[in-house]
Amino acid sequence: MSAIDQPSVSGGSSSFRERLTALLRGSVRSKLLRNIVTVVSGTAGAQALTLAFMPVITRIYGPEAYGILGTFLSVTMMLIPVAALTYPIAIVLPKRDGDARGLVRLGLAIALSLSIVVALGLLFFGDQLAATLEIEIIQPYLMLVPFVMFCGAALEICQQWLFRTQRFSITASVAVGHSLLFNSMRTVAGLLQSSALVLVCTTALQQALHAAMLGLAIMRSKPRVEDHADEGEQRDAGMLEMARKHNDFPKYRAPVMLINAISQHLPTLVLAAYFGPAAAGFFALCKQALTMPTNLIGKSVADVYYPRISRAIHDREPVAAMLFKATSALGLVGVVPFAVVAIFGPWLFATVFGQQWQVAGEYARWLALAEFAVFISRPSVVAVPALSLQARFLLFEVFSTSLRLLALFGGAIFLGDALATVQAFAAASIVIYLSLVVIVMIAARRWYARQQAVV
Repeated sequence: MSAIDQPSVSGGSSSFRERLTALLRGSVRSKLLRNIVTVVSGTAGAQALTLAFMPVITRIYGPEAYGILGTFLSVTMMLIPVAALTYPIAIVLPKRDGDARGLVRLGLAIALSLSIVVALGLLFFGDQLAATLEIEIIQPYLMLVPFVMFCGAALEICQQWLFRTQRFSITASVAVGHSLLFNSMRTVAGLLQSSALVLVCTTALQQALHAAMLGLAIMRSKPRVEDHADEGEQRDAGMLEMARKHNDFPKYRAPVMLINAISQHLPTLVLAAYFGPAAAGFFALCKQALTMPTNLIGKSVADVYYPRISRAIHDREPVAAMLFKATSALGLVGVVPFAVVAIFGPWLFATVFGQQWQVAGEYARWLALAEFAVFISRPSVVAVPALSLQARFLLFEVFSTSLRLLALFGGAIFLGDALATVQAFAAASIVIYLSLVVIVMIAARRWYARQQAVV
């Protein structure tokens, strides 16, 4: 190498180091990245505590008790997303905090009203409904459903308000405290009496406990400067005004959330009805374990990403590029842990949770592939309301739910095997979520092209 070439190489290397250093410094200073790290750290702590307790809890209660709990949670988780007709999701969208407070009051009022209606319906027709759906195993716990339903809506409202006000540190710290308190309560109660009754009743308190802790933290936190400025400008919006302004949420988003929740939690009900509570328990444990990475990173990214992409829409930024980067990053993060479960599932579950849970590991092999598709689709899901794709998303959910139902009942009725049913459900989920990513990406590109054409 000549003396003339050396400065050039050194200069190029120096330039590369400078660019890399600038990139790292910019990442550290990025408010979006700091918010994501804050939420992820809180969720990581909460999930780590849950994971630490799970080997104890699974050995205390066993598959049948878990199956009864999974069936109960499947019913409640179908209702929680629509308990407030999805108005809480709109809390981050208004520019004025007064409008957001109107949505908070609206969401609480609707959740309370619908919970009372559900309670009356279960009081008079609960036994017939349980018999029709072949879920008599949770008949003694049906009156807990409206309580969990309202508390779940209150939790969503508290979380969305904190996301709107950028108080991510509160959500992180409360998540850790709640996980420690809830899992300790469930473990101690199980040591005193290891029954499905104890497991279901303690778990029913989870949403209420989390919502109460977040509500207390919000009341104790100092108001933002923007809150005072907003209050001086104009009154808080009325509930009816907000209901009309954001009526696309109950018209389109609520049916989507209900259909999606049914399709997600129906497998537990089908397995319980056709193959017994133990099969439902295996599936319930798999879902809880495999959704941890999704909740740890995917949901944390989505919670921070939602208000960010809403601002990007207002500022007419290239949303498709943001979606591609976020989806690719989640793919790189999730490929290793989900692949490990897919390869070593039976051994992992038997080792961690006890030998009686080895069958759950067989389920986990297939559900890991489906959960990976769910994991990378998080940015696309949160972009749907921001891009005003609610009506189109409703049609997509009708199609995807039909595909899941076909897979579930095809496996249960025609194949007559629990594992085959899980495999069919996993295959349908993979097709659905990968299709969703492609559809939202295309819609984002077309949206940006229209904005450029207007300018």
